[in-house]
Amino acid sequence: MRFSPQFCREQEALQLAKAASEPLESRRHIALTAAKAWAAEAKLTEERVANTSPLDKLDAEITEEFALEDVDLDQDASSHIA
Repeated sequence: MRFSPQFCREQEALQLAKAASEPLESRRHIALTAAKAWAAEAKLTEERVANTSPLDKLDAEITEEFALEDVDLDQDASSHIA
């Protein structure tokens, strides 16, 4: 699964906030390690996005739109069942 650079940066920020508020050193270390991993993933994702052709970007946008429509349909179906 590929993540957007924005998602990766958000996860990095969450982990940094977790590390800042964590009183236990071991858990703080885990959160900092996770933040570093999300930062690296964000950088790779940004590079990948920069190197994609306009047609690849259009394909990705269309795929994302279909995925969002599927989520909306699933939510509508589950609300009608209840």
